[in-house]
Amino acid sequence: MFAIVAYIGFLALFMGISVALLFGLRSAKII
Repeated sequence: MFAIVAYIGFLALFMGISVALLFGLRSAKII
């Protein structure tokens, strides 16, 4: 059970970092 929660948390963190990088690149391109 803990492994599943940890995996979901890691996946969410990875997705958050990816979205942050994409948003940063998009804003940089706009600017």
